Amino acid sequence: MSNLDPIYQKAEIQEELKEIYEQYHNSIKIFIGQLEVLQDKFPVEILNEIRAVFSHIAKVYVCDSQKVAKYNIEKAKGHIKRAQLDAFKYMCYAYSKYYKEFRDLYKNVDLSYVNNGEFIIELSRIYNAAIKKSEEARRIESMAAEVVEAYEAYEDAYNEYAELYKLIKDNLLTMVKLQQKEKLQKDEFTEKINELNGKITDLQQENEQEKKKSKKYTWISIGLAILSVILGVVALV
Repeated sequence: MSNLDPIYQKAEIQEELKEIYEQYHNSIKIFIGQLEVLQDKFPVEILNEIRAVFSHIAKVYVCDSQKVAKYNIEKAKGHIKRAQLDAFKYMCYAYSKYYKEFRDLYKNVDLSYVNNGEFIIELSRIYNAAIKKSEEARRIESMAAEVVEAYEAYEDAYNEYAELYKLIKDNLLTMVKLQQKEKLQKDEFTEKINELNGKITDLQQENEQEKKKSKKYTWISIGLAILSVILGVVALV
């Protein structure tokens, strides 16, 4: 084979390399961007797999043996699939964390008002399905000879979590408005309670003052009665 026709230019080699690049560009790169937004950090495990992918691809471009080129392409495919698997796992974790933070943030909001009660029902259904599929993926992974055997199971779990995330996002504006409305009602209720407590305090103070006045008048009456007795005794004497 001449230098003008290197191995990497063969049509079948280029097609396989294209598939690897497309999976990285159309899926893994997008997941990495989402993970950086959701978790504010770059997933190291995925980075290591990507590094391995492009290391093998580089060997394809510098080798002069089709056998070596095919070997490195297969290795690159394995690493790109593992990178995709790690992306699914990371996304499941990130979406699960987002869901828990969402429930904590809106724990005092009655979500049954959202979408006429359909939202909370769908939210529970999808979350339960996501949990079950995640547990199934971990079970398969624990029993598999190769981790990538759990690829499809983690993809199914990811799809459920992605649907859960979308459901929350699609209804978030409604929930924010509902939260603000309930907060306003709570503030108004608190203001009325404080006003009522103030009136009760005033009444209690007035009552105490009345009691003091009554007690004072009682002692004056007793004093006058005693004085009358004394004066009566003195008169008799």
